[in-house]
Amino acid sequence: MFDRFSQFLRLCLFGMVALALLPALAEAAGRKLALVVGNQAYTALPGLKTPVEDAQAVSNALRNLGFEVTLLTDVGPAVFQAVLGTFTAQIDEADTVLFYYSGHAFQKDGVNHLVPVNARLADAKALDSETWRLDDIAKALKGKTSQLLLFVDACRDNPLPEAVRGAADGGGLAQFDGGADTFVAFATAPGQVAWDKVDAASVNSPFTAALLVHIAKAGQNISDLMIAVRNDVETATGGKQTPWEQSSLREQFYFVPPVAEVAEALPEFEMVVNQSSTLAPPPGIAVIGQTAGDDKLALLESDTRSLNAPLPENLALGVQTQLDRIGCYGMQVDGDWGNGSRRAMAAYYEAKKAAPGEMEPTEAVYRALLAEPVNTCEKAAVAVKAPTKTTPKKSTTKKTSTTKKVATTTKKVAPVAPVKKKPTCKFMVIAVVCS
Repeated sequence: MFDRFSQFLRLCLFGMVALALLPALAEAAGRKLALVVGNQAYTALPGLKTPVEDAQAVSNALRNLGFEVTLLTDVGPAVFQAVLGTFTAQIDEADTVLFYYSGHAFQKDGVNHLVPVNARLADAKALDSETWRLDDIAKALKGKTSQLLLFVDACRDNPLPEAVRGAADGGGLAQFDGGADTFVAFATAPGQVAWDKVDAASVNSPFTAALLVHIAKAGQNISDLMIAVRNDVETATGGKQTPWEQSSLREQFYFVPPVAEVAEALPEFEMVVNQSSTLAPPPGIAVIGQTAGDDKLALLESDTRSLNAPLPENLALGVQTQLDRIGCYGMQVDGDWGNGSRRAMAAYYEAKKAAPGEMEPTEAVYRALLAEPVNTCEKAAVAVKAPTKTTPKKSTTKKTSTTKKVATTTKKVAPVAPVKKKPTCKFMVIAVVCS
C-alpha cells in the first residue's frame, strides 16, 4: 500500500515538474515567434470592445507556451510595417511563426483586408491603400523552413462606410490559401459575421475566449484544438457563429506536446529536479502600444526594458535612475528618496498629462518608468520657468500724518533646478524581446 502511494506521489511530482518545464522544452525543440495585433480604438470607423484584451490575453498564453511574442495594440500602417520588417528578419531562425489579429476586416475581390485603426476608407481606392492584405502578411511571415499559423478574430460587423460598401464583397472573410505548411483559423465561417461579445460581462470575444480555454491542453494537436474551440463558440452564440480553419501543414503541431514526448525529453527524474532551477525562464513579451497615430511610435532604447525585467536591489535607486534616464530628475542619483524625488515623480505625471499617482518608489512605478522613452519630460522641462520679479504697483493713497508705513516683505523663490537633458537617440528598435 505504501509503495503504491509512494509511486503515486512520485508520478504527481514528475507531472508537475514536466508541466513547469514545458515552455523551456518547447523552446529547446525549436524557436517559436508570435506577432499579435489587437485594434479597437478606430478613429473614423466604429470602435470595438475586446480586441486589445484579446490580444493581451493571447500574448500571455503564447509566452507561457514558449513563444517569443511581439504585441501591438491600436496601430496604424507605418508602425505595423516597421514592426513587421523587424519581426520578419528573425523568422528564418524559427521553426514556427504565429500571427494573431483581432479587429476590423473585410474581403474585396476574394482578398481579405485587415484594417488599421486610423483608416478612413472614404473611397474605393482607400480599401486597398489604407489596409493590410492578409495574403501579403502571410507571404512576409513565411520563412524558409517555418510552419505558419494564422488566427484571425475579425468580421465582428461590417466596418465600411455606406459610400464604399458596394466596392467590397459583402460581410465576412474569404477562403484563404497560404500555401504549404500554413494553418489559418478564422473566428467564423467564410462570408459570415462574428460576435464581438456574447454579453456585457465578457472581456473577450467568443472565439478568443474559447481559444484561451483550450490552447494549453497537453497532447492536443491543432486540429483537435479547433474542434474544441468550434464547439465552445457554437454553444456560446447559440449556433450563430462557427469558427473555420484551413490547413496545409505537413506534420501535426502541438502547442503543448504529448506527455510521452515530455517523458522522452526528461529521461531521468532526479536530473530534472537538480537541473530545473538552472533553466532559463521563458521569453517575455515586447509590447508596442499605439493610440492610432503613427507619429507616436515609442522610441525604444537598445537595452531591454519590459514588465518582466528584474527588480533592482535598491528600488529607490532604480526609480531615480529611470527618472533620470527619461529626463524627469535633475539631482544626484543616490537612492535617498525624499522631496526632490517626489517632485521628479510629479514632473513625470505632469509630462504624461496624468493625474498625480504613486509618489513612492514601488514596483509598479519602476516598471512603468522602464517603458518610457528618454525624452518623456523634455516638453515639461521647457514649460518650467523661474519666477520673474514684478514691480509692485504704487499706492494711490496720499500720505497723511496718521498714515503708517507698512513694511512689505518679498518672499524669495528658489530657482527651479534645471532638468538634466539626455541625448535624444532615435533607435528604431521596434521589437524588444525580454526574458
